[in-house]
Amino acid sequence: DGTLLDHDDYSFTAAQQALNTIAEKSIPLIINTSKTATEIIHLQKQLTIEQPFICENGAAVYLPPKHGDQGNIENYHCEAFARPRQEILDVLHRLRAEQGYQFTGFADCDAPAISDLTGLDLKQSALALERNFSEPLLWQGSQNSRQHFIEQLQQHQLIAQQGGRFITVSSAVNKAEAMAWLCKFYGGSQCVIALGDSPNDEAMLNAADIAVVIPSKHSGHLDISGAKQVIKTELAGPAGWQAAMDRLLPLFSSIQSSIQMASIE
Repeated sequence: DGTLLDHDDYSFTAAQQALNTIAEKSIPLIINTSKTATEIIHLQKQLTIEQPFICENGAAVYLPPKHGDQGNIENYHCEAFARPRQEILDVLHRLRAEQGYQFTGFADCDAPAISDLTGLDLKQSALALERNFSEPLLWQGSQNSRQHFIEQLQQHQLIAQQGGRFITVSSAVNKAEAMAWLCKFYGGSQCVIALGDSPNDEAMLNAADIAVVIPSKHSGHLDISGAKQVIKTELAGPAGWQAAMDRLLPLFSSIQSSIQMASIE
């Protein structure tokens, strides 16, 4: 959200030209997001891609089946790196009851309430509720209590990552570690281009060969020093995504992807 998808209407239309070129060149497009696995499968259908993906801020990598319906999450192989969501909810509910923290979590909401919070339609909101490893929160307390809350989470081996709208609580995982696992799984030599706009993208951007920072209200705080090349776009959302690809895709005019898209029986 806010990178490939427009922050307000979740459209990727402004990046469609680049998406078409990526498909024509057989360049793997890997979604690495805070969204759930079922949300990503729905998005991949819209994007007309069938690729592995990374969900819930690096909590798990999903590998597509060689045979069978790729629209069915049960057919994917899941490589999980995080604790189950229910363990996280137990900690959150206990801290809220004991300390009086003010936040609204997805577990407090039904699909219509999620729609009101996010602007997603009801179907998309229902998919967003199908979480396995993390819990997004809309923080409603003070900044001081927020910091104390984060410190208490750390005592329970949990972290809070700031995304575009929500704080997402999960195990101590990140998008970079899951990305590294996926690259190692494929083997060979890859040039990794990562695009992001929020603090929960920082580790991923630093681990990439080329990091593209899309502007947002949080992007100015990103410290990107690990990537070999850093590009900062002037345009936000998918328009910025397209602008970055306009600059980068010509470099791959003769490349044929060395990655053989892996699958698990």
